[in-house]
Amino acid sequence: MTLKNPHLELTVRPDLGGRIDRLHSLKSQQDWLWHPANYEEATRSLAVGASFDANWTGGWDEIFPNDAAGEFQGRQLVDHGELWSQAWEVADASETQITLVRDCQTVPVTVTKSIALHPTEPQFRIDYDLQNHSDETIPFLLKQHCAIAIEAGDEILLPDCTIEPVALGFSKIIGQEGKTRFPKAIGADGQEVDLRFAPSRSSGLQEFYYSFDLAKGECGIRRARTGSTLRMRFERSDFPYVWVFQSYGGWQDHYVLVMEPCTTMPYDLEIASQNGTIAQLAPNATRHLALTVELSEFNCENAAGR
Repeated sequence: MTLKNPHLELTVRPDLGGRIDRLHSLKSQQDWLWHPANYEEATRSLAVGASFDANWTGGWDEIFPNDAAGEFQGRQLVDHGELWSQAWEVADASETQITLVRDCQTVPVTVTKSIALHPTEPQFRIDYDLQNHSDETIPFLLKQHCAIAIEAGDEILLPDCTIEPVALGFSKIIGQEGKTRFPKAIGADGQEVDLRFAPSRSSGLQEFYYSFDLAKGECGIRRARTGSTLRMRFERSDFPYVWVFQSYGGWQDHYVLVMEPCTTMPYDLEIASQNGTIAQLAPNATRHLALTVELSEFNCENAAGR
């Protein structure tokens, strides 16, 4: 299903986890979302509990109610949650808006998602309503999983914040445990490294870190070649954390940045619950969360003189 305004064209796939599959600029004819080279826009049928990595084909998924699979508070939660693998019901749609609904199986929650393009500006808004149908509080994680197509030299945009590696064994840029202030971290040789700029694919690097204590609720990327930016804005009460996953040819030979505003940190819900860094859905209540996506573009001739 395609949403369109004078600036943007979004392809939304209710059959592919309700994800945004394409974010296309009508001005620059640029596609901002990443897909693997062999990607085919075909439908699929996956069981709840399918492997995320084995079936990941890019685009913009949501991860809910968990990330890492396993038992949590008496429930068996599946890999990267269940929203990404299942078809969603279309409740309403127009040329510039779509509302999708999914009744979860692993938790007693109905998720309603609305995507609405601004009528005249290069931006859109995503709204979520999480409805708890039970008499118990449900701790959860809701995370954006936005796979962005990148080029060497592109700049990761984060506000003033603290960062730490998700798992040092995965990191190939950060070399020591501990918290630092973005964009600085410490490499394996003890020297300071700058995390802002994407190296080339040939570097074979990869990185994954949490960011928190955000000075403001936003994140994104700036394209070095054109100066164009893709930026997400949100309330920090909705998404207090941003996970940043990068594969610069290092992980499965992919060249991609995954920008992930999230309600919860870390990926292990048990630890997040112990730390008090997990989102909560009150009994028989509905919780609303939202974010806005803005695209700013420049003419190529203007960018050349920057």
